[in-house]
Amino acid sequence: MIQVSNLSKFYGEKRAITGLNFKLEKGEVVGLLGLNGAGKTTTLRILTGYLIPSAGDAQIDGKSIFEHPLEAKQKIGYLPESPPLYEDLSVEDYLKFVSRLKKIEESKLNGEIDRVLQKTNLSEVKDRLISTLSLGFRKRVGIAQAILGNPAVVIMDEPISGLDPKQIVEIRNLIRSLAGEHTVLISSHILSEIYKTCDKFLFLHKGSLRQQLSLKQLEEEMSRVAGWEIGLSGRGKEELENFLRSQLSPEDNLQYLGVQNEETVFLIKAREPKSFKEKLFTSAIASGIQIESLKKQEVSLEQIFMEKI
Repeated sequence: MIQVSNLSKFYGEKRAITGLNFKLEKGEVVGLLGLNGAGKTTTLRILTGYLIPSAGDAQIDGKSIFEHPLEAKQKIGYLPESPPLYEDLSVEDYLKFVSRLKKIEESKLNGEIDRVLQKTNLSEVKDRLISTLSLGFRKRVGIAQAILGNPAVVIMDEPISGLDPKQIVEIRNLIRSLAGEHTVLISSHILSEIYKTCDKFLFLHKGSLRQQLSLKQLEEEMSRVAGWEIGLSGRGKEELENFLRSQLSPEDNLQYLGVQNEETVFLIKAREPKSFKEKLFTSAIASGIQIESLKKQEVSLEQIFMEKI
């Protein structure tokens, strides 16, 4: 649904993005992740036709955004970081205005507005002025205007930025409800929330795409990076350390943490944690060593991201 080929953008001598290549399939919800200044907004503005790239191409459902801009843009709904809202209009009047900009037929206009109002849970506030709405409701209005006309692709720039925890959950659920019906591309630096929303993740750093991971691959990475705190007894510190090293591969990591509650505690990072644990329990029984505790450390998306860059 979105095909990006060797996309680059320079502002004079300053590089914004360079050599981006990725594609998004129909119905996917994909997160474009990166620190501030990584090139996320530049990428989205190029995909929506707002900016012209220095090199490369981007296609929306087979239509080049540069060679066939009108046909490509008709397939896109766009939510910029600051939604383009007219505060002196009611929600319904604003959506009527956007519908006419999108050239939705008059005979279908009211039905389409009712559809997006229900989809975004805005029906109860449709008569209120936008200026009286909270930030969370304004984001909903921004999403409503993006999905008017049922575009194949919905692009959102930092859709949960500035929201409180309750609003974040509401917007996250709303975005997830678009999956399947729309291909959704979201940029964000709030990694923990995007993790709960997306099917695939693109890691962008200093204008370059460092890695693409599916949700399953990301969870495997989180498991790999996570460490295990293990408390042992039945031997001295050196014997226990030697025992653990005999269970690990050369690329695995072992760190002594000290004695806690009469347990000798170590931190282990194993590339194959499942096979390590199976081998550990069998060997411990045979060696007369007691495993007093085994606790998995939590790993954040930020740790994964920093490792990728």
